[in-house]
Amino acid sequence: QALRYLLRGGPDCLLVGTNRDHRLPLEGGAGIPGTGCLVKAVETAAQREAFIVGKPNRFMFDCVAGEFEVDPARTIMVGDRLDTDILMGNNCGLTTLLTLTGVTALDEVRGHQDSGCPARHSLVPDYYVDSIADLLPALGE
Repeated sequence: QALRYLLRGGPDCLLVGTNRDHRLPLEGGAGIPGTGCLVKAVETAAQREAFIVGKPNRFMFDCVAGEFEVDPARTIMVGDRLDTDILMGNNCGLTTLLTLTGVTALDEVRGHQDSGCPARHSLVPDYYVDSIADLLPALGE
């Protein structure tokens, strides 16, 4: 259906995607295809690239920050993916916290940190926790 709209609307019809997540983790190491798989399928069929409004693009952050006067210096991005959550946080000047309950392992972070590549360094979080539950004691203070 998306392809039909794009073909009918011509080059002025904007293709918008929410994110490029390829895989969504489930309990026990299982996973399901993420939204990025659908975005890629439509992009391929339509022969055009989607404008991604979600992570890691800063578009959505800029909308929220403008509406609610968010101060990036006082904001932390918490997430479980380096290529979306942490990258967006770093691109927006936020402190970043990786939870190791998603698709990212600490060895992957260390590999990016030890590389000489600036693009890979943008995937390194400021902090990490094993689980989001590790934050609960701090939130109670």
